Amino acid sequence: MTTSQPQLSSRQLAFLLATLVAIMPLSVDAYLPSVPQIASSLAADIHQIEKSLSSFMFGVAFGQIVGGSLSDIKGRRNIALAGLCIYLAGCLGLVFVQNATQLMMLRSVQALGGGMSAVVVGALVRDNYQGREAAQMFALIGIILMLAPLAAPMLGAFLQAAGGWRSIFVFLFLYASGVFALLFRFLPKHKNPEPLHAAQIRQIGSRYGQVLKNKPALGFLFYQAASFSSMMVFLTESPFVYMNLYGLTPRGFAWVFGCNIVTMMLCNRLTAFGLRRNWASADLLKTGIVLQMCANIALAACVFSLGQPPLWLVVPLVMVSVGTQGLIVANTQAMFMSHYQPAVAGSANALLSASQSLIGSLFAYAATALHNGTPMVMAGMMLFSTGCGLFLLTVCSGAEMRKKAA
Repeated sequence: MTTSQPQLSSRQLAFLLATLVAIMPLSVDAYLPSVPQIASSLAADIHQIEKSLSSFMFGVAFGQIVGGSLSDIKGRRNIALAGLCIYLAGCLGLVFVQNATQLMMLRSVQALGGGMSAVVVGALVRDNYQGREAAQMFALIGIILMLAPLAAPMLGAFLQAAGGWRSIFVFLFLYASGVFALLFRFLPKHKNPEPLHAAQIRQIGSRYGQVLKNKPALGFLFYQAASFSSMMVFLTESPFVYMNLYGLTPRGFAWVFGCNIVTMMLCNRLTAFGLRRNWASADLLKTGIVLQMCANIALAACVFSLGQPPLWLVVPLVMVSVGTQGLIVANTQAMFMSHYQPAVAGSANALLSASQSLIGSLFAYAATALHNGTPMVMAGMMLFSTGCGLFLLTVCSGAEMRKKAA
């Protein structure tokens, strides 16, 4: 890799990429404890504010599709920096938002820029690492990244108490500015930008066609999207369930939310531990799938039999369901990306990320539409999403899972 930027070690590159991709969980999780206060301040229904999470994920999906394909042509660094500029503009507008419609529109702008910049991370890993090394790199980024969703709700609750909910978007503006400065100084160029012309636009469509024709890879895409959708349903419904139904304060919500991230960190460490000892990614993925399915089945059974089960029963089951992302994401991503050459890596990673965001946002929107004032929608939709993912993984990639398992 020829570049005028300083050469980075794997750990330094992992840290740099983690600061970039951390923008996404910070943008989602930091404002969750403030959802009831935002609704009150903007004179809107709480479910209208919850829909801003779906609009955010739609914007992320569009940004990932655009950013991933353009990064193959214009270079990862240029697209990451351009996306951050759009994200910063969205953050600035959100500081001064006056109603729920403006909130949803500006969250979409913020998401477009965040999706464009964060999507280059997977392609950068694919540019420089392959196979088990790529999975290890994804796991290393994940370990560093876990700090963002762990700290975000607590940080959001603190900022809200100290300066109101608008201060959350001020913080996001300042954080993204710092990330922009780091990337501008240290992110290596993987190629010189090419001019964009009609033939290349046709080539973008062709690259996505190549990705979609690879059926064995698509099972990993579907399961990652389904697992993420389960978490998105939880994120959408959790402010209502935990704060309105169970009466938690924003700070209490942040602590309970943090328990999910601790479980995710432990699962991520298990992934890193297993890969260092040559465990197969397929075996680690199977472990994550079994744990997540069992947790979602148990949660749905408790909610549908008890109505509103005690909080001490709900929290551990959600912890396992959400926490297994640490076993699932690095391995689905590595196994999916292993099917593609660097020439289409940006498009492949963009489609993986955009599918995750798009399908996740659809499930989250469905959860708000089906909302009935009980935890049943949350539990039922979490189980339904992972059930669909398991079916599609088996149909598309079952043979490869069996072949690659130890």
